[in-house]
Amino acid sequence: MRQPFRGTLTYCLMVFVLIDQVLTLVAAKLNGHLSSRYGATDDIAVVTPITDGDGKIADNARNRLALFVTNISEDAMPRKGSSRGVSALGQVVVAAPLHLDVFVMLAAVYDPKTYTEGLKVLSAALTYFQTFPVMTPQNTPNLPRQVKQLTIEISNLRMEEVSQMWGNLGGSYVPSVMFKIRTVSLTSDAVIKIDPTIHEPVASATPKEEPAS
Repeated sequence: MRQPFRGTLTYCLMVFVLIDQVLTLVAAKLNGHLSSRYGATDDIAVVTPITDGDGKIADNARNRLALFVTNISEDAMPRKGSSRGVSALGQVVVAAPLHLDVFVMLAAVYDPKTYTEGLKVLSAALTYFQTFPVMTPQNTPNLPRQVKQLTIEISNLRMEEVSQMWGNLGGSYVPSVMFKIRTVSLTSDAVIKIDPTIHEPVASATPKEEPAS
C-alpha cells in the first residue's frame, strides 16, 4: 500500500486545527487565572495577531495580551516510530505521531496611558506559566485527545533576534515573551501498509490410495 504523503491538504488542516485548539485552551487557562486575580469580566488574553491587514493595531488586541504563533517546528527528540496492529487482513502499520514544538509570543499590546497595566498583567502571566508549566489530561480534562502532555517554557531571544522578529511583524516593539509549547502531538491514524498474514499450507489428512495391482 502506498505511503501517505504528510503534506496533503487534509493532514495540514488537521495540524492547524489542533494548534488552534491548544492555543485557545492555553488562553482560556490564563484568562481563568487573571480573572480570579484581578476580577476581570472580559478576556485579558486573546489569540490574535497584533496588527491587521493595514499594519494597524488590531482592535481585539488593543489593551490586551495577544497570543500568536511565530514558528512551528517538528520536535527533533528521537521517539518511537510507526506502530503495528493486527487486523483480519494481517499486520497493520500506522504512521508515527507528529510531535510539534509551537513557538508563540505573548505580547502586552497596551496604549501609552495603560502601559504599566500591560506590564502588570504580563508579569502575572509569567507567574502563572512558571507555576503551571505542564498540562496533562489529569489537570486539564479538556486537553485535545491527541495530546498526552503540553510543556510551556520560555524561549530566550537575543537582542538582534528580537529586533529582527518585530521588524518582520511590521510593528513597534511592545513588552513580550516568547514561549515554546512542546509537545503538540498529532496522530494521523494513516495506514502506511498492511502486511498480509502468511499461512502455512495444511497437510491433507486423507491417506493416499495405492494403485490397483
